[in-house]
Amino acid sequence: MVSGKIVKRVAAAAAMTVGLGLGATAQNPASPNDPPLQTQPEVLNMSALAEQGKALLEKAKLGSGTAGITLANYHGHYTMLTARTKSGGAEQHGKFADFLFVVDGEGTELTGGTIIDRVEKPNGEVGGLKLEGATAHVLHKGDVIHIPAGTPHQAIEAPGQSITIYVVKVEEHVAAPPVSTASTRPSPAPGYDPVLP
Repeated sequence: MVSGKIVKRVAAAAAMTVGLGLGATAQNPASPNDPPLQTQPEVLNMSALAEQGKALLEKAKLGSGTAGITLANYHGHYTMLTARTKSGGAEQHGKFADFLFVVDGEGTELTGGTIIDRVEKPNGEVGGLKLEGATAHVLHKGDVIHIPAGTPHQAIEAPGQSITIYVVKVEEHVAAPPVSTASTRPSPAPGYDPVLP
């Protein structure tokens, strides 16, 4: 059971972000239309998300084939609800991992491979026409897929397919490789006493 407070907040978030697609909001959790920072535990109901997803699916059918809203912002992550009726382009997030929970419908998520017609974007984002050499993951209602930051991926919807996904976007702090303080000069032979300039 979803509390009235959560349903109202989710409905308000939907109303505030009408017209925004997944690509428009996926990596911009601080836009003025997004909900405020959430600091309390929250329980969501998949049936309620599926109901909300029906409106997004209608919007996707009438528009570009995708529609999405940001549901909540947290420290280091945020959540979205997105619906698709058409395939999307290739994408890669440099700072965010994606957890995709299939609320309703079916589709295929491609992961890995090479982005064709790669376009570098701000904040470590990359877009492109499609993926080549990727692995296909067929997704159905109830499935979850985790896509680590830096992994190319692409949503594929066959004609007649649609999918509604609850998305958790988690900021990943990728550690820089360790810096070696050791000399790159080869070790001298025993007893060798070099004269350095």
